[in-house]
Amino acid sequence: MRANLRRLIGPPLALAVAIALSAGLAPARVEAWGGNGFTRDLYFSAGYERQVDSRTCTAASTAMMMNFIARRDLGLGQLSILRYEQPRDALNDRVQRGSDPLGWSKAATYYSRYTGRPTTYAWQAFTSEYAALKDAAARIARFGKPVGLVVQHGKHAVVMTGFTANHDPNRGDDFKLVSVFVSDPYGYRHVLYAAADSPLNRYFELDATTTYDRLWYGKYLTVAPQN
Repeated sequence: MRANLRRLIGPPLALAVAIALSAGLAPARVEAWGGNGFTRDLYFSAGYERQVDSRTCTAASTAMMMNFIARRDLGLGQLSILRYEQPRDALNDRVQRGSDPLGWSKAATYYSRYTGRPTTYAWQAFTSEYAALKDAAARIARFGKPVGLVVQHGKHAVVMTGFTANHDPNRGDDFKLVSVFVSDPYGYRHVLYAAADSPLNRYFELDATTTYDRLWYGKYLTVAPQN
C-alpha cells in the first residue's frame, strides 16, 4: 500500500477460506438470501481496476470505488490519483512510493466529484476486525458506496463492495455480519470471505508522522464514506 525502500507489496491474499465468484455475476442491488438473510453488493465487472504497478494499490482502489459509485467505468488514471494522494498523506515525500490511509481518503473524496454523487471519505480506526467490518457493512447499506480496507498489516489496499448479514442494517437494530465481498487490485476481482476470515488485519507500519503512527498502529483501518 505505502511501498518505500523498506516496504514492498506482499504476495497475493490467501484464498484458502475464500470463494471466488464469477466476474460480473454479483448483484448491484439489494436481494434476500437464505429466506431471512440480506445481501448488498455494489460490484460489477467493468468497474474493476487492476493496479498498474506496485505503488498504486490505493490509487487503483480509489478508481474502483469511484466506478462502483458511478455505476460505470470512469477511466480514471491511477498515476494521476497517486500524484494527488502523495502530497496530502502522512508519509515522507522524499522516500515514499505509494500512499497511506490519509492520502487514500483524500483522493476518494476528491475524485468522487466525477461520480455524480460527491462523497466525503475518511479513514477510520477500530480495535476489532468485526467492529470495523460491521461499520463498513452498515455504511454500504446506508449510502450504497464501497469501503476501502487496509490489509497485509498496512502494505496493501482492497475494496469491500458488499456483504451478507442476517438482516438489513438499515432496520436500526443490531445485525450479524456473515460474509464480505472484496475486490483486490492485485488481481482478485471479486471474492467472498466469511466475516471471521476477511483480509482486514492490524496495521503495523511505522513510516508516517509520529501523530499518525500513534493513531494507526495496531488498529484495523478502513476508508469509509461519511455521506
